[in-house]
Amino acid sequence: MIESLNARAWQFLCARYSDASHWFDEAVETIERPAFEHLAAIKAVKPFVTDNRFVLCPCCGLQAAELYRACGVLELNCPDCGPVRIFEGQLRAWTIDADWFIRKLRSALDTSTRQATLVIASGIWLIGQHERRSVILARSLDEVLHYPAVLERPRGNQMPWVITPKPKRDTGADPLAGRAEWLPLEERFTLYGGNISFLEQGTAPELSKPDPSTAVHGPLSEDFRWVQLTELQSDPIALTLAQAAVFRSLWHFAGQPQEAHTIMSRAGCSSDKPIDVFKVKPKFQGEPKYELPLQAYKALVQTDRRAGTYVMPCASLTTA
Repeated sequence: MIESLNARAWQFLCARYSDASHWFDEAVETIERPAFEHLAAIKAVKPFVTDNRFVLCPCCGLQAAELYRACGVLELNCPDCGPVRIFEGQLRAWTIDADWFIRKLRSALDTSTRQATLVIASGIWLIGQHERRSVILARSLDEVLHYPAVLERPRGNQMPWVITPKPKRDTGADPLAGRAEWLPLEERFTLYGGNISFLEQGTAPELSKPDPSTAVHGPLSEDFRWVQLTELQSDPIALTLAQAAVFRSLWHFAGQPQEAHTIMSRAGCSSDKPIDVFKVKPKFQGEPKYELPLQAYKALVQTDRRAGTYVMPCASLTTA
């Protein structure tokens, strides 16, 4: 099963949340970049202000030196490596927006807005109640085990829920020894669009809500009816059957330029040029439903007017 963008973003978020720290833009691996950009688009991550007066040398990773600008270029003078150029991505930092995270978890558990969120200890929160049981959120299972008092409850009260990311070590079936019921973030919750959903026990995350908009062919869905372009908007963009047929035809040619009649013939459209099915009628101008597909076309398709050819470069990355 091809993993959806939502699933990859959720894995990225859970891993970063357990670290309880920030990370630099350049540290995001290429394979993680779409997931990270999706999280940024839905405001799940936010910029983190760092002290950039002294920066760790990216070459040796051992020495920190003062940052300075020379001839418009950022540099540091590492005692071991000498002058080293620093790029903006090495200074731009991000972190999980804890307020967003708690708010979305509370919504997933139908927690009443009248219930306050309380800080129990560093990295541990009481975020409300679910099914008349207290819900505790922690950055790690170890944080909870380090403060066993958070699991104590008055006689007669129900066992609390404890939400944490899964630790990297084997924890067994009951890591809290019967004092609370553990809900691993990766198994009992999932990301769907811009919201977090709660999964009942035994529910497979990928099967909980079929997502037809999942990007499969580059930024395009399996049936080419949706396109994911976070630079235009965070939600997938819906396409008409004709628009999907044009993108499917362009994808078939795997990044090789083709004349308009070849593309439109394969797409089964009577229009002369690919852009014709994306044009916005005057009465619909300004409406995102019609404007966004046209913007997606312009972002994905390149036209050589002199040669009269069209190409979708992203299709060259994968065969049809």
